[in-house]
Amino acid sequence: MARLKERFDFENGALAAVRDAAKDVTGAYQDAARGLDTLKEWVLIEFGMPHTADAIHKLAHLQPQRFDVVGDLLHQRHILQVYPATAEYDGRPDDLDGVFGSIIDMLQKIEDALRKCVEVCDENGLYPLGRGFENLQMENSASYEKFLYAWQMYSEHEMSATSFDGWIEELFEEEGD
Repeated sequence: MARLKERFDFENGALAAVRDAAKDVTGAYQDAARGLDTLKEWVLIEFGMPHTADAIHKLAHLQPQRFDVVGDLLHQRHILQVYPATAEYDGRPDDLDGVFGSIIDMLQKIEDALRKCVEVCDENGLYPLGRGFENLQMENSASYEKFLYAWQMYSEHEMSATSFDGWIEELFEEEGD
C-alpha cells in the first residue's frame, strides 16, 4: 500500500497549484487587513469620522476570518496553507474618495486572487474546493457592494462630514455589519 505522500504529490501538480493560488488569496486578505486597519486610523484621526472608521475596522477584522476559511478548504485535501509576508501599508488618501478607492482596490485584489483559485481548483478536478472559494467570492462581493454604495453616497451627495458619518453608522448597523 502506498504512503500518503507517494499517492498525493504536494510539491508538484494539482495540489501544489492550488496551494500556490491559495497563497495569493491569503496574501490578498492579509494585505487588506493591514491596509484597512491603517485606513481606519487615517479616517478616525485625520478626518474625525468615528463611524466610518468603525465600518472600515470591522471589514479589516473580517479578513483574517476569511483567510482562515482558505486554510479550512485547503485542509480538506491535506494542503498546507502558506502565509506570505505583508508589506506596510503607506497610503495616505487626501479625502474619502481616496479612502473608498483604496478599499475597493483591496477588495478587487481579493476578488482576482479568488477567481484564479476557483479556476485552478476546477482545472484540476477539485470542484468542492472551487465551490468553497466561490463562497468566499460571494462574501467579498457583499463587502464590495456595501462600500461602493457608501462611496456613491459620499461622491454624489453634498453632506457634511457629520451627516455622512451618521449615515454610515445606520448603513452598517442595518445588517449587523
